[in-house]
Amino acid sequence: MRLIVKSNQNMTPQSCDKTVFHLVLAPKDQTCLDYHAGDWLTVQACNQEVWVQAILNALALTGDETLELRRVGSVTVKEALTAHLEISQLNPAILNKLQRQHQMGDWSDRQAMMDAAYGRDVLDLLEMFPALTAWGLEFISLLSPLAPRYYSIASAPIAVGNEVHLVVKQVVYRNPLISERTHYGVASYAISHLKPGQEVECELKRNPTFQLPEDSTKPIIMLGAGTGIAPYIGFLQQRIADNSAGENILIFGETRQACSFLFGEFLTDCVAQQHLTLFTAFSRDQSEKIYVQDRIREQADLLWRAIQQGAHIYICGSQFGLAEDVKTAWLGLIMHYDQVDLNVAEQTWQAWRKQKRLQMDVY
Repeated sequence: MRLIVKSNQNMTPQSCDKTVFHLVLAPKDQTCLDYHAGDWLTVQACNQEVWVQAILNALALTGDETLELRRVGSVTVKEALTAHLEISQLNPAILNKLQRQHQMGDWSDRQAMMDAAYGRDVLDLLEMFPALTAWGLEFISLLSPLAPRYYSIASAPIAVGNEVHLVVKQVVYRNPLISERTHYGVASYAISHLKPGQEVECELKRNPTFQLPEDSTKPIIMLGAGTGIAPYIGFLQQRIADNSAGENILIFGETRQACSFLFGEFLTDCVAQQHLTLFTAFSRDQSEKIYVQDRIREQADLLWRAIQQGAHIYICGSQFGLAEDVKTAWLGLIMHYDQVDLNVAEQTWQAWRKQKRLQMDVY
């Protein structure tokens, strides 16, 4: 479906290290947006023309050449690179094919290929193996389909009406060890340039493993950093609208309160209205860095009381950063309060997951 941009606000105009957008979308017509707090919205973005042209130049193609794409049919190379093929990320499967079938590269295993592909794009691949530039159309056949990007919805319909809200961090980075070029995320780059009235190709996706407890008297413990705040905005809106009796506890991490306290006004208002117990971890606001896992340890008694009351735990953020550190902190709490060793604490952690008392939306 295609949605119309109602607003697109830079939430971090004073930040020197990140740009985060609050995007509000609505239907073009009377279509009802059917979703729950915790669900996803996928965004299908196009690759930017300058990236496409750089690949065409490297391969000595005009872009008018035609090829057949599965599920698409006959298209020009330029259309394929613009709307249908992944060029901003390098799929490790391409490296695997190059090594097995063409004796290019020397990676010991799949993990080595994943490490080599991480942070690289298709232009980086052409720079790694200049011989590929002579392949022309044959090189295009290596590329993966352009997948939609998943974003956690930052709203609940009961609070915002027939709209859907997203929180999107612009992905932009440079790695001199890879290339002197600046790399961008395809969807976040496109979103950063959206203006009111423009259309976006989207699809609502149910997230069955990140939902509020059916029993609204149960406490919820929400743990997240950065744009991981998104689903919790929807959770809070829903719980407030439902007049839920269960306590809402949020531990939120970011870099600096002054410039990156995402939804700070809404969250502090929730605290003032006694809808939320909030703990923040602004890592750069003091000489000693403080993270979400540090607040978990500091608030151990409060969190464990909530667990005793049947609390559900939610984790949203980086899979290999926040999620692992948060798990380690929780294992420490389980070991301390249940007086068990690490192995038993791990079993408790996994039991919570099976019971859906522990739910994660990590990336």
